[in-house]
Amino acid sequence: MRSLAILDSTLREGEQFTSAFFTFEQRLKIARLLDAVGVEFIEVPSPAVSPEMRRTVQALCEIGLSAHVVAHVRCVEADVRAALDTSVFGLNLFYGTSAELRTYSHGRRIDQLLADAVPLIRLIRSTGRYVRFSAEDAFRSDLVDLLTVFDAVVEAGVQRIGLPDTVGIATPRQVERLVALCTERYPQVGIEFHGHNDTGCAIANTVAALEGGADCLDVTVMGIGERNGIASLSGLIAQLYIHYPELLETYDLTQLALLDHFVSECLDLPIPFNMPITAPGAFAHRAGVHTKAVLKNPRSYEVLAPADFGLMRSIDVGSRFTGRHAVGHRATALGLRLSNDEVCHLTQALRERAECGSLNQEEVDAFIHSWWEEGSVSRAECSGADIALREGNQEKGSVTWEP
Repeated sequence: MRSLAILDSTLREGEQFTSAFFTFEQRLKIARLLDAVGVEFIEVPSPAVSPEMRRTVQALCEIGLSAHVVAHVRCVEADVRAALDTSVFGLNLFYGTSAELRTYSHGRRIDQLLADAVPLIRLIRSTGRYVRFSAEDAFRSDLVDLLTVFDAVVEAGVQRIGLPDTVGIATPRQVERLVALCTERYPQVGIEFHGHNDTGCAIANTVAALEGGADCLDVTVMGIGERNGIASLSGLIAQLYIHYPELLETYDLTQLALLDHFVSECLDLPIPFNMPITAPGAFAHRAGVHTKAVLKNPRSYEVLAPADFGLMRSIDVGSRFTGRHAVGHRATALGLRLSNDEVCHLTQALRERAECGSLNQEEVDAFIHSWWEEGSVSRAECSGADIALREGNQEKGSVTWEP
């Protein structure tokens, strides 16, 4: 079975999301929740950022996580030594290799870049720490430049090279091709992929990287990060669940919802409506055609089993699109025994009411009870009239009434 490591960067990339901020206590709890899910790496900012960040990084290293804490560090000696002064498992070095970043960011030529990076890689390796080198903006980098850099850093001793789609420009085919090329060229090291979502391809590109041979995939909770963020942990898990379930055997999928909800609360940021697995409506069914099939066999419209994530499906009955099977199912759940005709009449009444606006579950239940009680009165009145008619006919000797 092939190996896969998931690197979660919520505490680094995630806090680069607009207005994001985590307190010291929130960072520790997020790390514990990520560890409970089972991610292999938790990426943190450089300890050189501030004394408070150094304290946070060291604290994360001391709370007994199974996940490896790795620091995201520039190829600057002061930054590297600040990280080495903590107990981090390893360092994730990065350097921009595209013409755009070499011109407008750090202003270094390829040979200068390597003159900075190679000695630092050797320094880190001499301490016995893990080191990855990532070519920032890899998918806008000249291929010869990119491979020149990777040749040198691999020779210097990195254990993994990174291919970040820093501006979200790549397509899945481009990602798979470049990852496959690097996998073949550097079989002695791992390949990491970090995909931004500027053009909406982050999850697709991350899966393409896996299929091209990458053995480490970067994510954040809810996909938060710089600009449009990166691939989301839940989105990647959903893809692996369907296509590569064997890669999830060591993960506790029931912790995903708790994790997403906690980060959502920390940032006062609702979980996106289209977030796989953890969105409020991820397992909600509404249209009549859907609800009929799902009530018979959930797999008809569910490729993810909610119970595997510690969640439950819901059937939305309170809309103009509701079907009689869903309505009948809800009435039965409320303890009411309706005939087929009654279910049809109730469904029509509920649809007419929903034309004024959708009803929540409480309102649906109240409507069904009210409809049933009104019908009970009518049935009682009809029954009373039948009895009176029968008795009157019996007094006249009539035999026209039939029970």
